[in-house]
Amino acid sequence: MISRYTRKRMGENWSEKAKFINWVRVEVAVLVAKVKMNELRVDVPDNLVNSIKIVVEEIDRIERDETKHDVIAFLMHTSKQLPPELRPYWHERMTSYDTQDTALSLQLMASIGLFWEKMLDLMEVIKKRAMEYKYTPQIGRTHGVHAEPITFGVKMANWYDEFKRHQARLERLRKLVSVGKISGAVGMYTLSPEIEKLTCENLDLKPIVATQIISRDIIAEYVSMIAIIGGTIGKISTEIRNLQRTEILEVQEFFDVEKQRGSSAMPHKRNPIGSENLASHARTLRGFVSVAMENQNTWHERDISNSGSERVILPDSSILLDYMLARLTGVIKKMFVYPDRMMENIGITKGLIFSQNVQSLVARKSRLPREEAYKLVRDIAQMCWEHRADFLEELIKSREIGKYATVAE
Repeated sequence: MISRYTRKRMGENWSEKAKFINWVRVEVAVLVAKVKMNELRVDVPDNLVNSIKIVVEEIDRIERDETKHDVIAFLMHTSKQLPPELRPYWHERMTSYDTQDTALSLQLMASIGLFWEKMLDLMEVIKKRAMEYKYTPQIGRTHGVHAEPITFGVKMANWYDEFKRHQARLERLRKLVSVGKISGAVGMYTLSPEIEKLTCENLDLKPIVATQIISRDIIAEYVSMIAIIGGTIGKISTEIRNLQRTEILEVQEFFDVEKQRGSSAMPHKRNPIGSENLASHARTLRGFVSVAMENQNTWHERDISNSGSERVILPDSSILLDYMLARLTGVIKKMFVYPDRMMENIGITKGLIFSQNVQSLVARKSRLPREEAYKLVRDIAQMCWEHRADFLEELIKSREIGKYATVAE
């Protein structure tokens, strides 16, 4: 992912160095499990993980110039840093994806933890602003057309509730991705299943039935969940963009009038660039989903067709969602809200938005079938729509309405 959208902690989690450190964690956990099972009669130093120094450039050099295989390059780089008595057992009877997939689960878990933190920050900001505008009237719109009044706080409460559901989804997703496999080539346990169990316990994972790789339905769900959360961010961003339209102008992204420039040509412009940026990223995340689902289809016990695309979509989708959660938090926190304009817009239709209330009143007072009461009010409402007449004035003029409702009512 380009640095423009990469925040520090998530970027570090998906760095090459972090990946290799997680590989070390897995390999060391296997050694510890072997000792516990009495397969090894050696000591595994408590600080072994931290004592192995990862030099990404050297691993890359070995892969490029010698092995053409990243795991073998990693093993060559790290094994010489082990105590001599441990070197023969480093990666013994394991396959590459025992290390890679189990370590990948650790990265996915860490990403979910960071999503959770940023989502809490975002929800706190949404909640605060929802309470601030709890009683601020705003026109509700369906099909882009004025419907009936709501409050701006209720609109934001809907956003908050959606993120509450995302929290529940993240909890389920964390359990789903917290899996590991140390079952060797094609998953037939060249090491004892007990080694796998102890290794996974050490890493806070659960063993999973696997072939040579962990099935990619898990990855597909992870990427899909990121896209769903991104979809909510895109929805909110689109709403903010629409409410900032000049004709509506009920909210506006923060704009620094002293420094910020909205256009290279038009000095008056104030554009919702944050929300537009977020809507764009939501599209990117949805695009990654199709790739993740295609990767479910591997040949027999494994092939490598999933590998290349996962090196792109997993870091990029994780980094993008982390960025989006943080940026939306800033947009909502600093967003200008214009209650007077909201009230002004409520009056644009000259009272037509209260047509349902009038229809209910006429139906109750007249005891007419609902459809007949609806038609009486509809005829007047549609005439007002056509001629931009005042709804209340036309109701008062109507002899038919006057039969059933007083001017005061």
